[in-house]
Amino acid sequence: MSQVALLFRLQHIDDETIAAKKRLSEVIRLQSESQELLAARKRTEKAAYELNQRRTQQTDMNLELSSLESKAKRSEQRLYSGSVKNPKELSDLQQEIESLGRRQDALEEELLEVMIGVEEAEVEDRQAREDLQQVEAKWSQNQQNLRQEQEELVQRINDLTIQRKQQLSMITPESLAAYDGSLRRAGAPAVVALKNKRCRGCQVSVPANLVKAADEGKLVFCDSCGRILCPV
Repeated sequence: MSQVALLFRLQHIDDETIAAKKRLSEVIRLQSESQELLAARKRTEKAAYELNQRRTQQTDMNLELSSLESKAKRSEQRLYSGSVKNPKELSDLQQEIESLGRRQDALEEELLEVMIGVEEAEVEDRQAREDLQQVEAKWSQNQQNLRQEQEELVQRINDLTIQRKQQLSMITPESLAAYDGSLRRAGAPAVVALKNKRCRGCQVSVPANLVKAADEGKLVFCDSCGRILCPV
């Protein structure tokens, strides 16, 4: 196999290694918690907080309502027990009972709205938790796939590293220097196909004398892009 063909194979190994390392970096990045998961978790936390607030409000209002009912009951017992004789005190008791009744009525209306709010919050809390479970299940499955891909990529990179060493053992120092020089001048790929008398790196036609030299296995560089030409 000519040195040019060996360099062309080296280029393929390097290209695949670069692609594998790039994908590996992406796979590692994707293993962090996704925006979808973070958003679902935030929604669940917010829903739980809102539900707790509404339930606390409902409990407080029930306690207040119970206290008002007890107070009104005691006042009515005093009013109708006959123990209070003073007209002024009787009038005050009557007004207090009426005031407590109005407060109870208003509080019961408020409590009804709060109870409706609790039901709505319970629906949101339940839906948020169900959605979070689905997102977590999807994320967990995706993580398994990513970890599997990561293992495969690491193994592939190791295999390519071994292949590169084997390939380098067959390439002369002069040829490798030409390869590295092409990389510095033109960037990857350092070696490109020469097909139908055209450089496949820059798509420019190659002079006949260079095509002939390349066909003979000599190291030939494209006049246009400076890359090594490998006949295919």
